[in-house]
Parts: sequence; structure tokens; C-alpha cells
Amino acid sequence: MSLARAALGLPLAGLYLLVCGPPRRIAQRFGSRFGRLTPVMFHRLLCAILRVEVRRLGAASAPGGRLVVANHVSWLDIPAMGATEPLTFLAKKEIGGPWLGRQVADLQGVVYVDRQRKRLIPRVNADMASAMERGEAVVLFAEATTGDGNRLLKFRSSHFEAARTAGACVQPAYLHFCRLDGFPLVRSDRPVVAWYGDMTFLPHLLAILRTGGVACDIHYGEPIRVGDFPDRKALARATEAAVRQLAEVARRAPISQRRQTR
Repeated sequence: MSLARAALGLPLAGLYLLVCGPPRRIAQRFGSRFGRLTPVMFHRLLCAILRVEVRRLGAASAPGGRLVVANHVSWLDIPAMGATEPLTFLAKKEIGGPWLGRQVADLQGVVYVDRQRKRLIPRVNADMASAMERGEAVVLFAEATTGDGNRLLKFRSSHFEAARTAGACVQPAYLHFCRLDGFPLVRSDRPVVAWYGDMTFLPHLLAILRTGGVACDIHYGEPIRVGDFPDRKALARATEAAVRQLAEVARRAPISQRRQTR
């Protein structure tokens, strides 16, 4: 059933990209906020096709521009988070290489980073700060890579400077993929959802499509004021600690509270 759903739904998602992408890109080029919900609707469509059930929990979004700092488990993180509100993602430049990746990125709104060229980090941070100054929420996966979802990796501090430059707050978030096929997701199920190491995209996508659905709870913490910390490294450590606390809350949550539609 899921494969049949994908056979019908993925072409529809492609059509959405072709129809809605150009007006969205034109609006972005002229600094217009027109079409801010366009990527949200696209991600909701993807979540429906992939049977990813998303629920947002915890603190309300901080007003204005902010840096949302989250753990990174899978490519599923992007549609799950993107389905909840308009967001701008910090993405590796390789994402914008293939035609499809470039179309999705242009629709979504991204700031590209080349992790092999550290001397360009100040320029990337300036682009992130500009986005936040325009009132956008910029998502940073501070682990800088995906993991197996069983533990958090150390947060890298380089891009926290963007929030300090913009005078924006940092909002910690924890993505918890908690159910698979309607049952609690256990450690041995993690490779079905998590995308890491030398995994390739297409086999992972097919594995997701063969499931009976995935549930993802996104836990948000209270905004962190950048002015309370002397530098980006202290800010990164405090944010990492806040995300770890959210992870503990997520793992202790009763299973009966986890299954709820968005």
C-alpha cells in the first residue's frame, strides 16, 4: 500500500515543485515574504506520502528571527520540521548539486555551507544572520552530521556566531522518532529511520515506504538568550545541554502520549 501511495504521491510532489517553485524563487529574489507557506505545504505533502506523523511539543516559537538548533537523525528531519512552520535550513552545498536537490532547496530556502572550506564560515554566518534579521527561523543541525539516533554527538560551535551577530535567540529542539508501524521504536529499528554512515538514499527511501508509518515528536525548549554567554563556544555548550535535557524528556514520555496527529 505504501509503495502504491508513493507511486501516486511522489509525481504529485514533483508537480508541486514545478508549479510552485518558480513563483517562490522570484519572491525570494525580491525579498518578498510571499509564499512562506509554500514549502510548509510541500513538506506536509511529503509527510503524508511517506506516512510520517509529526507532533510539535514544548515551548512556543520565539517571536522574530531565531536560530533553531536540533539533533540530526535522517533526511526525514527536513520534511518533519519543515511541515510545522516556515524554516530556512543550513545545508551542505552538495545538496544543491543534483537537479532535484536544487529544486527542493530553492523552494525551501537554504543557506549553503561548504564544510571543506572553513575560511568561508564567516560568510556563511553573515548569510545566516541576515536571514534571522529578516525574521526567518534558521535551522542548524549542530552535530554537523547524522547519527544513529541513540545518542547525541558533540555540537560544533562555528555557526552559533550567526545568532550572536544577529542578536537572535537560540531555540533548542530534539527530534524523537518514537514509533514505527504503530509500535514503540526500539534500538534495533533505528537503521530503518536513521540515515548515517555509508547508507544511500534510494534504498533508505524504499525501506521507509515499506513500513506502516513513522511517528516523530519534535520537542522544543525555552529560547536561550545569546547575551547571557561570553562567546559562541559557551553558547553551543549550553544549547547542547538543553537538547540533551529535551532528549531525556522525550524518552521518558508515556507511549500513549506520543501518538497524535499534527
